[in-house]
Amino acid sequence: MTDHPFDAVLWDIDGTLADSEPVHDLSFGLAAERLGLQLPEDFHAVVLGKSEDASHAWMTQNVGLTLNLHEWVALRAMIYMDHLDRVWVFDAPVDLYRRVAAAGVAQGFVSNSMRPFVEANLRVLGLNHPMATTITRNDVRDGKPAPEPYLRAAHLLGVAPSRVAVVEDSDTGAAAGAAAGMTVFRYGPGAEESGLRLFDELDRMWP
Repeated sequence: MTDHPFDAVLWDIDGTLADSEPVHDLSFGLAAERLGLQLPEDFHAVVLGKSEDASHAWMTQNVGLTLNLHEWVALRAMIYMDHLDRVWVFDAPVDLYRRVAAAGVAQGFVSNSMRPFVEANLRVLGLNHPMATTITRNDVRDGKPAPEPYLRAAHLLGVAPSRVAVVEDSDTGAAAGAAAGMTVFRYGPGAEESGLRLFDELDRMWP
């Protein structure tokens, strides 16, 4: 019988562990500007939680983006890295990550971002452990809201989905965790309105 409420905790990164959404927004805007494209005012809401390929497809259809996905990611990643000093750490989630790690509970990172962004953010967070279980959009066929990223992480950790806690800040990510049969805890703006369990509850499980 386990001594812990869950056998593993899986973490989203952007907007959950890292305050990186403003830098993503900036990189989208500057990349679009370089290409002479105009993004709508509600663009952040349009792409929040979406994978890079989904965002790329939306831009291709709606604002005239002509670069292929590889070219677009390379351009945006270059701009993102130039502004990496603007990525901040969300202290409470990172503190919980460290407490859970100290308790010997398995953890992993599951992101809808491409690997260059994920690796850069983990360096900023100081969580870029060589053996960390990290699932990016590059590692799965279907990104969030499909359950595949979370199910793959649980498989690699050798943990049953029903024994996994997921921490997410977006509807897209929360849907992925729920579809994987995991317990989702919401963090950040809109958490209380989501109807899901809240990060603060998970935080109290590892005092």
